[in-house]
Amino acid sequence: MNKRLKDGEYMKVRVHELAKKYEIKNKEFLEILKKDIGITVTSHLSNLDEDQVNKIDDYFAKMNMLKVETVEPVKVHKEKKEEKPIRKIMDEDENDEGEGYSQKNNKKTKFQQTKNKKNNNITFEEDGNSHKNKSKKKKGRRTDFVLKTVEATPDVVEEDGIKIIKFRGELTLGDFAEKLGVNSAEIIKKLFLKGQMLTINSPITLSMAEDLAADYDVLIEEEQEVELDFGEKFDLEIEDKVADLKERPPVITIMGHVDHGKTSLLDAIRTTNVVGGEAGGITQKIGAYQVERDGKRITFIDTPGHEAFTDMRARGAQVTDIAILVVAADDGVMPQTVEAISHAKVAKVPIIVAVNKIDKPEANPMKVKQELMEHGLVSAEWGGDVEFVEVSAKQKINLDGLLDTILITAEILELKGNNKKRAKGVVLESRLDPKIGPIADILVQEGTLKIGDVIVAGEVQGKVKALLNDKGERVNNATVSQPVEVIGFNNVPDAGDTMYVIQNEQHAKRIVEEVRKERKIQETTKKTISLESLSDQFKHEDLKELNLILRADSKGSVDALRDSLLKLSNDEVAVSIIQAASGAITESDVKLAEAAGAIIIGYNVRPTTKALKEAEVSKVEIRTSGIIYHITEDIEKALAGMLEPEYREEYLGRIEIKKVFKVSKVGNIAGCIVIDGKVKNDSNIRILRDNVVIYEGKLASLKRFKDDAKEVVAGQECGLGVENFNDIKDGDVVEAFEMVEVKRTLK
Repeated sequence: MNKRLKDGEYMKVRVHELAKKYEIKNKEFLEILKKDIGITVTSHLSNLDEDQVNKIDDYFAKMNMLKVETVEPVKVHKEKKEEKPIRKIMDEDENDEGEGYSQKNNKKTKFQQTKNKKNNNITFEEDGNSHKNKSKKKKGRRTDFVLKTVEATPDVVEEDGIKIIKFRGELTLGDFAEKLGVNSAEIIKKLFLKGQMLTINSPITLSMAEDLAADYDVLIEEEQEVELDFGEKFDLEIEDKVADLKERPPVITIMGHVDHGKTSLLDAIRTTNVVGGEAGGITQKIGAYQVERDGKRITFIDTPGHEAFTDMRARGAQVTDIAILVVAADDGVMPQTVEAISHAKVAKVPIIVAVNKIDKPEANPMKVKQELMEHGLVSAEWGGDVEFVEVSAKQKINLDGLLDTILITAEILELKGNNKKRAKGVVLESRLDPKIGPIADILVQEGTLKIGDVIVAGEVQGKVKALLNDKGERVNNATVSQPVEVIGFNNVPDAGDTMYVIQNEQHAKRIVEEVRKERKIQETTKKTISLESLSDQFKHEDLKELNLILRADSKGSVDALRDSLLKLSNDEVAVSIIQAASGAITESDVKLAEAAGAIIIGYNVRPTTKALKEAEVSKVEIRTSGIIYHITEDIEKALAGMLEPEYREEYLGRIEIKKVFKVSKVGNIAGCIVIDGKVKNDSNIRILRDNVVIYEGKLASLKRFKDDAKEVVAGQECGLGVENFNDIKDGDVVEAFEMVEVKRTLK
């Protein structure tokens, strides 16, 4: 098999790699490719495919210049940077977990503390055998860490003499100049001559960096930042064994409009179906509870409304498996009903519709089904995929039917959980009790939570002192999908934070410190969700859909605004209306916008005070106007920024070649005079002979009086070299031009 094959795919080789293999200078090698082998490439950084490489190898084999070794794609050797290490934390061996806990790959992770107290960075060592290479331990307190500097990913690398700068996110002009190895004043001057006024602390874009780097023969490579979640970042996720995965209770959230009976339905289910058959009223201790039906448990989160889909989802926590949408049979679809549907769709959670209050004389379940069809919820009876269950919370009618539908839906979803591992969960609610201290309501999502476990949740750590179930009873452990009240945190954790069980308190302390630092950085670098930022994002990503939330002063205005904006969509870009309703812009709108990455548009309405505060914290843009045309104009500009750019040719000037000089190891250099316009050192050119185009490419060099020139104007003499072309003759005419980006419009 060809050594350049990796995972079945050919790994492309760059031109300069082959030039190095055959010990030929890049320019000479490019000439050989063009003239002798018939391969045209733009530069020594161009990639060659398998056929081209084979063709080149065959050519040099005939010329008796083939080397023994096979060219492999160059691997960049990363330089160690001790001053800016990447910090990585990994759990130690699960050997001390006790019965039932799985060991991942039977590898044991050893943690020790180094003598250098100044080094606070954390890493891990893995050893396939726990009895080998054990270091002697000093007497004293047992520690569980190896504190080391982890090799950092370099920002600047070299590949066969070519300097490559890794461009990540935003970069200031000063930082870029430092990586480039030039004085920042020089960069400021260059940009000033191009009409851009920047300071040393000004951020520069990727395109600016590429333009500047070209002047120094440096390559820019954009490196996308991969955001890891809490567990991945600190290696807290434990892989499940298939044999350990068992069916788990579904987690349910009840949503709907005010006064449609959400709370009544929760109370009715709780008092009718109690785990263990206990009857009578239950004093609920935590924000969730479990009921039992035919020996199977169902967990309900007692947060009626959208909290489970906004606050928690904004922090990355996916809590709910199924959403119950409560709609009153005598009232039909209302504004908050539509909001609830939007939140559930954004969270990609299946919906079961509970048509409540069917005991009322004016109940009309058919009307509810028809109205919900307009919002994409089609009853299974009518060929859709949404289950509708008619119930009465007040009269406790058909509650068992609702529970059966939940269990059937859960079976289809094939919900699995593993109790044989360290626990992971999510904070549903938290509070500070004056007598007990911090208390958190935790929903266990993985593993088994036990008394004595060391835990972390965001910036808070602790040790489980007591566990109380949904009936207020003390328990020794909690399994997957079980809600439990946890006492033992050293502070109050945030709702929505993920909780992990950690091997020991020292490790937990390190993780909390890292999370605190990470959150502080994220807070300062968090970008505002705005039309401008999204438009810029579209240029670098495949994202071609603009999410909007609409609010207007009346339903008629909502419809008019929606229709106007949807008309702006075309085959390349589209407007997606996440939610549209009448009334003021609310706090719930802002939370939904943050979760969906959307912009809020208001027509003749204003945001509430709470919405403004939430938007400021969440950095969500709210745009309001009293003229629909102004709104559509703004959105049209944003969509235009999503379109692929177009370029047009702009004529610069004409140059006549007076004399051609042959220079050894360089090739032919033309002595010229600019007869019209101007020529730049980075111009695209085409060479004309008897008014026929014989070559089109770029200049390799432009000189005036033996000095490099950036630009030569009409009437001046100059010398020039042509990239990848040597067949120039006296009397040839060179036409200089550049490609200018043309802003596209939707029209």
